[in-house]
Amino acid sequence: MTRTLETTTLDLRDVADIDRALPPHRRARVGLQVWAARHGRSIALLVPLLALVGMVHAVGMSRFPGYVDDPGTYLSQAWALRYEGELSPYSYFYDHAPAGWIQIAAWAALTNGFDRYDSAIAFGNECMLIARLVSAGLLYVLGRRLGFGRIAASVAVLLFGLSPLAVVYGRWTFLDNLVTPWLLLAFVLAYSPRRSIAAGIGAALAFAMAALTKETSLLLLPAFGWAMLQNVDRRNRAQVLVTAGFAGFLLMAMYPLFALFKGELFEGPGHNSLLGTAMWQLDGRDSSGSVLEAGSATSHQVQNWLQYDHWLPLLGLAALPLALLVRRLRPAALALAIGWLVLVRGGYVPFMHVINLLPWSALLVAGVLAALAGTPGLVPTGWLRRRAPQGFGYGFRVTLAGLLVLGLAGVAAVSWAPELRRMMTATEEQPLRSATKWVARNVPRDKTVVVHDAIWTDLVHHYGFDPGPVIVYKLDSDPAVQRSVTRIDYLVVPDWYYRTGDAAEKYPTLMEARKHAVPVASFGTGDDRVRVFRVSEHWELS
Repeated sequence: MTRTLETTTLDLRDVADIDRALPPHRRARVGLQVWAARHGRSIALLVPLLALVGMVHAVGMSRFPGYVDDPGTYLSQAWALRYEGELSPYSYFYDHAPAGWIQIAAWAALTNGFDRYDSAIAFGNECMLIARLVSAGLLYVLGRRLGFGRIAASVAVLLFGLSPLAVVYGRWTFLDNLVTPWLLLAFVLAYSPRRSIAAGIGAALAFAMAALTKETSLLLLPAFGWAMLQNVDRRNRAQVLVTAGFAGFLLMAMYPLFALFKGELFEGPGHNSLLGTAMWQLDGRDSSGSVLEAGSATSHQVQNWLQYDHWLPLLGLAALPLALLVRRLRPAALALAIGWLVLVRGGYVPFMHVINLLPWSALLVAGVLAALAGTPGLVPTGWLRRRAPQGFGYGFRVTLAGLLVLGLAGVAAVSWAPELRRMMTATEEQPLRSATKWVARNVPRDKTVVVHDAIWTDLVHHYGFDPGPVIVYKLDSDPAVQRSVTRIDYLVVPDWYYRTGDAAEKYPTLMEARKHAVPVASFGTGDDRVRVFRVSEHWELS
């Protein structure tokens, strides 16, 4: 026995010596072959899944959904960084950390993105498609590292990639869509089977990037910390946590250090400030109310989300308490719980908050199905296992999980397919896009045009308006704009701007200019109709 063990040790050492003796390119090739052999079945399954998700996301994304404010804002900021070296075409007031549009600007610089398309929104669509595919791939990997089988991990990808709610919000150029791959990467590295210091540092840096992309990611710090603690090796726990925490802190500290360097960390007269804007974000914005309050803005917004798809959000909510019974799913369950608690607490809830719920909902639904099927490592723990009835055996659990999967497939066929077909076959051009073309053909370049966020970059980059158009909300919020704009010649915004109840408070200059203007072109119908108004040359800004 001793001789056999010694022989084995010598053989292994010989193999290691041979491996070290190989040239670097041969060693890399061998390592790649070993990796491909180990993960070949997952790759063969994941590639068609990503192709399907990518097709559903991409087909029709230039026509549906309609233009909204925030994508235009982030694309204009990315354009300013790419071509002017500034974080915003206006005064940067720390509304969000800038890593999100820095990523967009970097991709634009690498691929000539703003010139490859005839509209900035189309380039933003491309960025969101990349983010969606990366997120879907990472969701699969995270499921596998949590102990899912390949089928369960694939279910998570399909739920996340094919839900109509995920498709419509995933197409818009929102910072939250750029946050998702960073957050999923942070959890993937937190559950690294190597449990190394390098994996811990990588996880912390990925989480820091998520926070620098949109600071609301910090709400998930407890869930991320729980995931790190759950997987860390006791032998190097202190080293991993200290070094990872320090690395993440250093990266996130770059944002306040940037503000400090510019003299804009603290509030003061005559300049924007990071802390001042943070206080406004936390306490100064109007509350949206709680989802539990009938008639609140949050309740109304949730109803809007559920019009696209109520299955994935509600199934995720139903799976949440069951997931808490499975040790490996608890950090993900906490992440979803935090997202829902934001809707209950009664503060300001952003329009796109649902994006933060969807990957965790898909993961928990698939994880609970895997646990019901008796997947090793995902068996419910503690009192539930001890008190389960004798008949609740492996065969019953597999049958139940199979029936639930078939039920999900039926939901997709009956409920999701018509919505997805509508999103993928839309043919009508966006009214704001049509209005942009009209302005480019009919308005002199030296005129001052007040515009919706979504068309600012196109008018500047493709159509050469100089001085640049003015984004509508900057008229009354940016002192630099108020100093430089002496008159307004045209208005190009959707009709709903004029019809909101607080329009006179939010857009006083726009509303006053509208009184002295006549329509010269109209595109679309309803609240999304865009009319181009020519302002009287006899009216002047006061």
